[in-house]
Amino acid sequence: MDITSIFDSKYNIDYLVEIYMAQESKPKKELEEQKEALNQKKEVLNNLDSKMSALKSIVDRLTDPITNYFAQKSATSSDTEKFTVSAGASATAGTHSISVERLASSDTRVSKQFTDTDTSFTGFTTDQTFYIEVAHPTDSDPNNRVSIEITVSASTFSQNDDDVLADIAEAINSAMSNAVLNETIDNDEVVHAYVVSEESGKSRLVLRSENSGYTYRMDFTDSSDNLLNFLEVNSGSQSSGSSGGWITYVGTSPTDSELNSKFNIDGLTFYRDSNHVTDVLSGLTIDLLDTFSTEETITVTSDTEAVKEEVQDFIDAYNDLLDFLKENTQINPDTYNRGLLTDELTYKNIIYDLRNYIMSEVTGVTNTDYNYLFKIGIEPDEDGKLSIADSEEFEEALEANYTNVSDLFRATDGIATRIKDYIERFVTVGGTIDKSINNLESQISSVEDRIDAWDEILAKREQQLRDEFAKLQEMMTSLTYQLNYFSNFFKIS
Repeated sequence: MDITSIFDSKYNIDYLVEIYMAQESKPKKELEEQKEALNQKKEVLNNLDSKMSALKSIVDRLTDPITNYFAQKSATSSDTEKFTVSAGASATAGTHSISVERLASSDTRVSKQFTDTDTSFTGFTTDQTFYIEVAHPTDSDPNNRVSIEITVSASTFSQNDDDVLADIAEAINSAMSNAVLNETIDNDEVVHAYVVSEESGKSRLVLRSENSGYTYRMDFTDSSDNLLNFLEVNSGSQSSGSSGGWITYVGTSPTDSELNSKFNIDGLTFYRDSNHVTDVLSGLTIDLLDTFSTEETITVTSDTEAVKEEVQDFIDAYNDLLDFLKENTQINPDTYNRGLLTDELTYKNIIYDLRNYIMSEVTGVTNTDYNYLFKIGIEPDEDGKLSIADSEEFEEALEANYTNVSDLFRATDGIATRIKDYIERFVTVGGTIDKSINNLESQISSVEDRIDAWDEILAKREQQLRDEFAKLQEMMTSLTYQLNYFSNFFKIS
């Protein structure tokens, strides 16, 4: 190969520059590899934070100071067509008898019957303003009531009866909507007004409270010309035939009003505004669906499956964290690959600390027969991963008393309590992991600055090489011309 041919084209110079730059770029490449390693380590720490946070969320729930999720109960109804029931953690296991004499209903008032084509309201010649009083309970006054003003314009009353009833209904609904918008009442405290046609050509105005019960009854203050009295919606008697009045006896108190549900539990009589009852038996929600005089049964037991799910969530999160720590803080015995956190003693020790918490005795338990996890059927395998190895043992401990399981996790030195305290310092904002990540980000930033510096150095060096090779190319071209000249000269001579 003729050496001069190396410089005989632009492409050959590019090739030479590439070879040189590949050698001189090695320090930059090493920095890029260093940056990649730091980013990988940062990603591992972010994932570790996620997995430890996931476990912390679960131990936070298991140690919730208000709700003991180990005390969860299930409640069953002896006849779900008559009533349904559900239980919360505060419910007490046992059985209760129940019978329902009356279901709650909404206060409903109807006007007397009007003939659509009649003009019965022409006697009202001025605007009519009346008031409907509705319930608006507050924290300080559960019996608070407010009056909603409704005005029907005089022009309304010159129409046929069906149109008048429709306009009165519209005026009532509009006033109620404005009261909600103005936050005078809540949306479920309104009274709805509408017109019904009982038969061809015959209509009534109907007023009905949104909520059921005596508390949400309607009271009225009539207009100056007694429009409500003319309609008979405020009649003190029950609607009958074509007359107006109440549909359900309103009464004068929660106990005599037929708007309230009336039921018996364990021999005691209760009256409530709703059929959705939450305040009779602690932790129980009862929905009354029908009336029945023969006693039915509510049965409350420990919700073993729900508690088992809570514990299984803990086990899953714990095992997931354990797998992650083994992969990233230890040397793989099969491949000998080192985890990215293998040299980080702080993180390497987590796996041992967690195992210690799991295996240690809990001294704060009420029943010392259940002071280790294995005593409720939870055991580690040879890799340290937990499972409910003996479901029967777990269920027996829980059904005997939920505190047998609860104390193991929630006691002052309980497993969930200790793990929660331990993890806190890692995952809290500004904690151990955040500090490690911040340190890595500083290192990454420093490496990036050095890479930028190398970029400038290499750019200058590349230009320098191109300039030098261009001069060499020019020189070689000149020499080639001279060589050719002398060769031709001597041939001629």
